[in-house]
Amino acid sequence: MKFDFKKFNIEYKANLTSFKKPNVIKIWVARPLNEASQKITDFKISFNKKLEYKDTKENKILYFQFRDQKNINFNFSFSVTINKRSEILIKKDYFSQINIPSEIKKKFTKNEKYLEQTDDLKRIVLKILDEKENIFEKIIAFQNFLKNNFKYSYPVKNRGVKNLNLKNLKGDCGEAGALFVTMCRIAKIPAINNTGFVIYHDELNNIYEHGWTSIYINKLGWVEIDPLAENIKKNNNQYIYEQNNYLLTVTKGFNIPLKPVIPKNHKLDYWNKLGLPLTYNSAQVLQPLVFSSLEKVKLKDSIKIIL
Repeated sequence: MKFDFKKFNIEYKANLTSFKKPNVIKIWVARPLNEASQKITDFKISFNKKLEYKDTKENKILYFQFRDQKNINFNFSFSVTINKRSEILIKKDYFSQINIPSEIKKKFTKNEKYLEQTDDLKRIVLKILDEKENIFEKIIAFQNFLKNNFKYSYPVKNRGVKNLNLKNLKGDCGEAGALFVTMCRIAKIPAINNTGFVIYHDELNNIYEHGWTSIYINKLGWVEIDPLAENIKKNNNQYIYEQNNYLLTVTKGFNIPLKPVIPKNHKLDYWNKLGLPLTYNSAQVLQPLVFSSLEKVKLKDSIKIIL
C-alpha cells in the first residue's frame, strides 16, 4: 500500500451583487471536512459566523445573513493535507461484506432523493451482476457499464437518477456519481456521494469542482471511487486499487439541510437556471456555497491554489 501526503493552500472568493435595495441575502457555506483522507488547518473566513451546525452526515455548515448591502465580498482560505491512497493490493479477506456494521449497511444502501432505486435500474443492475459474487467484481462491472454507456454533458436540467434516460445516459460528474452510488446500493454495497474539488496529479497548480463517491469495504473502511476513473482493476487474478488524483471533500452525501430554512418569498431562480437543485429546506449539494435572496442577486466566485 502506498500513501502520498501533500499540502495545498486554498483560497475561495465570492462576490454577490444586489440589483435592488432593500435586499436580504442568506448564505450557507460548507466548511471543508476533517476526515481520514484529509486534514484542514488555518481556516479563515472574512465574516464572524452567525450560526454553525452539523447535518446528519456530519457536514459542517456556516450560515450568514446580510441586509441592504449592494456588494458582499465573501472569502475564506485554508490549508489542507490530502492523503492519497494508491497501489493497494486487495486481499481476499476484504471480499466479505458480512462484518460491515449494520448501521452503515442500513444508512448507506437506502433509497433517497436523487438516488432513486427505480425498477428499471434494478433490472439493469441484476443483469450486470449476473452471478458476480465478490464486491470487487461488482464494482468493476459498474465502472465498465458507466465507461461504455455514460457520456459527459453539462448543464443538467433535471437531476436525480429517476430522471436519467437509461438508454441514453448523459450528465456531469455529479450524475455519474449518483448513478454509481445507486447501483452500489441496489447491490447492497454501502455507498455515498462526495462533493468538492479535484487536483489532478499532473496539474498540481489548478483545482476544479468535482463530484465522486465512496464505498465501504470490509477492513478498509470508506474508499474513494471516481466512477469514470476505473479505480479498481483486475490483473492476473489480483485486484488493485489506484487513486492518482487529490480529492478535497467539502460535503458528503446529498440533500444537505439548510438551517434556518429559506423564506418562501426568497428567489431560487439563480440555482434553478443552473440546474442545481435547491429547495426551501435543503440543497442537493454545497460546493461550497448556496444563497437565497429577496431580490435578484448575481454571484461571481472562484477557487484557486495559493503557491
